[in-house]
Amino acid sequence: MSDNLNFMQAIAEGVARSLNAESIEWEEFSVVVEVDDQGYVSGTYGYAYTTAGDPNAIAPDIDDIEDAVRAYWEWLRPSNDKGFIKMPFQANRHTRKVNADFEYENSARWAVTPANVDDITSLLRPNLNV
Repeated sequence: MSDNLNFMQAIAEGVARSLNAESIEWEEFSVVVEVDDQGYVSGTYGYAYTTAGDPNAIAPDIDDIEDAVRAYWEWLRPSNDKGFIKMPFQANRHTRKVNADFEYENSARWAVTPANVDDITSLLRPNLNV
């Protein structure tokens, strides 16, 4: 397995551990991981989606994913350059597919506010069941 897949698998397993502890009947999740300038996780938020597509707000335990996220951040970061500041990470429980995107500049990207909560919930919805 490639380093990229190893990092992504470790992140997916960490989020799943956190979700399973909450007894959420989830099929897919999308979690936005916020990272500081040293690569440490500074926040998490997102949604776990049921098989019916209903979203449940989540905030996975940072301890469950921090080592994997920091290692991934370091691996992706060019020498002497800054790494990503946000990473929406998605996974499907049944297909085991994962997906990640990255933001390097705009800290407001994927931010949830009362005015955009429905839009962000829809925007972050994974489509990994195919």
